[in-house]
Amino acid sequence: MEWEFKQFKLKRRLGWVTIVKISARKRSKDANKMNSSANSHNNGTSTECEVVIFLGGRLGPTATFAYVLLLFVMIMNIITCPITAVLNALVMLAVRTKPRLKTKPNIALGCLATTDWIMGAIGQPLFIAEISLILRGETSSTNCWEIQLSKHILRVLGTASLIHVALMNVERYIAIKQALAYITTATGSRILRLSALAWITALILTVPVAIMDNNIYLTVSNITLSSCMVITIYCQVVIYFETRRHEKQMAAHQVSVETKEKFLKEKKAFKVTTTVVLILVLNYAPIIVVRILIVKSVIDSVNAAYICFFITSSVAILNSLINPIIYCVRIRHFRVAFIEIVLRKNNAQAEEFEMQIFGLNAVAPLEQEH
Repeated sequence: MEWEFKQFKLKRRLGWVTIVKISARKRSKDANKMNSSANSHNNGTSTECEVVIFLGGRLGPTATFAYVLLLFVMIMNIITCPITAVLNALVMLAVRTKPRLKTKPNIALGCLATTDWIMGAIGQPLFIAEISLILRGETSSTNCWEIQLSKHILRVLGTASLIHVALMNVERYIAIKQALAYITTATGSRILRLSALAWITALILTVPVAIMDNNIYLTVSNITLSSCMVITIYCQVVIYFETRRHEKQMAAHQVSVETKEKFLKEKKAFKVTTTVVLILVLNYAPIIVVRILIVKSVIDSVNAAYICFFITSSVAILNSLINPIIYCVRIRHFRVAFIEIVLRKNNAQAEEFEMQIFGLNAVAPLEQEH
């Protein structure tokens, strides 16, 4: 009996040891599983595209409202993309082929239309592809090049647009403030060279800096944006007061018909430029504000960040569609030229057709070369 009792105690002791070993082995496995899961999560975050990290991570499967809005933004860009490209191509073709439209202000508008055409032909399709990848959840490092390409091209186009608008205002400033120097200083070839310089500047200030560090890019981008806005606002204010001064002088003194007509043309050109600037500010201000709010963590919800970022980005992109519509509404010769090109009519037929549609009260064009 004593031997059996000792054997029972030994078995019980071995049983406890086995249970302890199994429990220890189970805890070890659970710990390894948790560490593996944590490492996998960390690796997934580190390999996500920069825009996903910037917005706080991927959209969750329950973010139905965000998915619906992103889908709506994508469809809207699919619809407006070809319209943007076609309208801006018409502006470029009209300035290129119609002698009456080869004025200095219109050449500057044509340079801006080139930027807007690239936005419709290249920028918007890449933006659509970016949203498509995000909706499908394909935002890992293997698919990141498409999103990165879209981001860099949109940044270059946005910077180029801002610089072109600043150049347009400088051209108007010289035309009204320094009318005598304008004839020799502002030439068509110089406007084209400055447009090329604007593109080079946009590329230098965007791509290399963005590749090195996104924070450095944001700093450089904000400085560039501020500089362009300061130049634009300064020119707008000076031109406005100079225009008012000329109007008072013309009301107080007799001036020749030629001088009066020239001033009216300059004033109409200034109004077109002012409209372009106003619409650009309204289009670009939301994305700038949203970007700052996300960086400052004021928008801390992932769903809200996605919704705000992509809606405001789409609004900024739509500026390229609005610009040629402004030219069509504000400048009659552009409308006539569009009718000539699209319907293949001569100038007289196009003017008659335009008059039937828009009536006699249509806004007059910028007709003569300065």
